Amino acid sequence: MLLTFADQLTPSSEAFTADEAERLAPFFTNTDRSVVALTNLPEVVKGALFSRYSRSAKGVRRLFLDEFFGRTELALNAPSEDGLLSAVVAQTQQARAKAEAFYARVLSDYGDDSVGELGGAHVAFQEVSQIAAKTIEDHRIGLAFLEKSSRYVPFDDQVNGAYRYYRDRNLIGSRYGAQVIQHLDGLFEAYAAMLPRMIAYLEQTHPIDEIEFENALTGDVQNFAAIGDEEFRKSASFAYKTAVRAQACDLLRCFLPLATLTNVGVWGNGRALEYLLLHLLADPFTENRWLGRAGAQELDAVIGPFIRRADDDKGKRLQEYLQGRRATQRELAKKYLTPNDERRTLNGERETSNAKVRLTRFDTDAVDAVASAILYGASGWDKDAVLRRARELSEQEKSEIVRAYVGTRGNRRHKPGRAFEHAHYEFDLLINIGEFRDLQRHRLVTPDRQPYTTAHGYDTNEQINAVPEIRDAYHANMQRADQLFQEIADEYPNEAQYLIPYGYRVRYNIEINLRELYHWCELRTTEQGHPDYRLTSQQMYYAVRDVHPLLVEGMTFVNLNPNPPMSRLRAEMRSARKRLNRQD
Repeated sequence: MLLTFADQLTPSSEAFTADEAERLAPFFTNTDRSVVALTNLPEVVKGALFSRYSRSAKGVRRLFLDEFFGRTELALNAPSEDGLLSAVVAQTQQARAKAEAFYARVLSDYGDDSVGELGGAHVAFQEVSQIAAKTIEDHRIGLAFLEKSSRYVPFDDQVNGAYRYYRDRNLIGSRYGAQVIQHLDGLFEAYAAMLPRMIAYLEQTHPIDEIEFENALTGDVQNFAAIGDEEFRKSASFAYKTAVRAQACDLLRCFLPLATLTNVGVWGNGRALEYLLLHLLADPFTENRWLGRAGAQELDAVIGPFIRRADDDKGKRLQEYLQGRRATQRELAKKYLTPNDERRTLNGERETSNAKVRLTRFDTDAVDAVASAILYGASGWDKDAVLRRARELSEQEKSEIVRAYVGTRGNRRHKPGRAFEHAHYEFDLLINIGEFRDLQRHRLVTPDRQPYTTAHGYDTNEQINAVPEIRDAYHANMQRADQLFQEIADEYPNEAQYLIPYGYRVRYNIEINLRELYHWCELRTTEQGHPDYRLTSQQMYYAVRDVHPLLVEGMTFVNLNPNPPMSRLRAEMRSARKRLNRQD
């Protein structure tokens, strides 16, 4: 079975000496596969390792050896390096056997699913496609994710002479194989070639001597050319270079295809991981099904009893149910949604919408629902009585209740309470795939994404348009992607999606409550955010303000300013001195 995983999944690019493999063995379930679980490490080390993992080009095991192995925290689990593995195994074997017997009885015999939430594990899905990463991250409850950043880690490197993208065996082995390789190589070649050109353009349009820098220690603000303090100047230069590179990566990510390989670190409780594996095993993409098997293989060594039902007899029946439900959904869409009847006006004429943000549905009684929820928790009345009373109140009285409840917010982390979860809004977003990848991170929404396609066109940012060489390369690559996708999509509807660059648009429908909307809009409009999702989040705010101005009145930390130049600079200045001090 392990050979099958190796055949089907992208091989691990991490290589270790015999000595390094021996050091890794106590802490990882394997040293040579692309899916690996963590074991025998303190929670604080696992958390720090995964946090660093998202901004590193290294795999989790190499990162552990280079930056974590030998830290004193590891001694909590093993007193010495010599005989480390045998000592750990001897200490835990008896307790593990007893625990496995207990959990097998409770989970399998009694069906007490809640017990599965009492244990958890860290697992790394390495060198997986963006399609696989988004499928993993679709699971909202009981799981936490960190993914390799496309802002801080450029994707212009090669491993063994090949660019880092997923090679679907069926597609590469088909009659389209040569075209697919040529297309994907072309996207990465263009990205790699245009990255230094975009950096040069940003340095030209925003020269360092004209940039104002804030001293993180004193608060002084000066133009770079006027900075006399050597440490401040060094810190400013470092921050500028980091910010320019990050912005260039942000702007050029639209070249990258959904086949692009990434690393996803996952922490989850046992119940959530079981559901994740089960859904992967039932997924229509071959890559995801093999990831489900590989994930089960690794997690079985860490929390086996928690996840074994994912593929037992009951698990297989549930997989069949999920697959059947998906097929039924496709058939219903074919039956009831005809291509020429997407939207109709009152006169029967076809109407199309390319709006980036549409507020498609909202609670018309949202103010009453929120006001009654505020009062309910502090009263002894039943909910119907409280809601009736709220409806009888004047608009002024309702405003007083809402404003007093929100209070004075000192920063965006001072969020309104759960009463705001009683108002709901549904948005239909038409956004580029790169932007979708960012916005998918929000957990407290009900999401529904359509398949990736080239049918909705693609976005072009102003910086790409400003540099003719980059603009021409971008349009040529996007047009080639559309032609190839259309050529093979009927025969390979799933596999063809790997070829689509991030710049193409996808429809993403979400239902969100008012409390999460505060978090979403205030977080995603900060000046260091990506220009694409800043605009989307601003438009979402305006749409709700138009229908419920009182309820967003307290959303005081939404940044409605245009995209600033060098948007990452202030954040980089805050961390530059810390990094430089560590280097010194």
